[in-house]
Amino acid sequence: MTVLRGTCHCGNVEVEFETSVAPADSSVRACQCSFCRRHGAKTTSDAAGRLVIRADEADIERYRFGFQVTDFVICRRCGAYIAAMSREGVNEKASLNVVGVGIRELAERDAAPVTLDHETAESRRERRRQLWTPVEIVPRTAVRQSA
Repeated sequence: MTVLRGTCHCGNVEVEFETSVAPADSSVRACQCSFCRRHGAKTTSDAAGRLVIRADEADIERYRFGFQVTDFVICRRCGAYIAAMSREGVNEKASLNVVGVGIRELAERDAAPVTLDHETAESRRERRRQLWTPVEIVPRTAVRQSA
């Protein structure tokens, strides 16, 4: 497993992305929805990996649009778009915006444009169940208190 770390612009939100895919072989996508285009997002995921987002709930904003099945996680301090998250029961999965968290190994790569307008809400959920990365948000206060 490769572990890639990054932060939002202000450092308020930290991420740790464990992936079974070498950075040079990782798929980097450029979703063509209006939200992702406006943020210059380049995303990646690994269903066999793990994503940890370290942030207090008060420090992130969750934004929804379209089918209302995705939380776009944004740093409340600097406005960086961190990840898109989708919950199915107790399982939460995510697609990481490598530009928003400054993971250079992936952010500087060309991204394949992806248009998902043809999807239904259910087909979108199914794709995410299959391809997105298991994710957990860990409060930073808990990390600081245990140190």
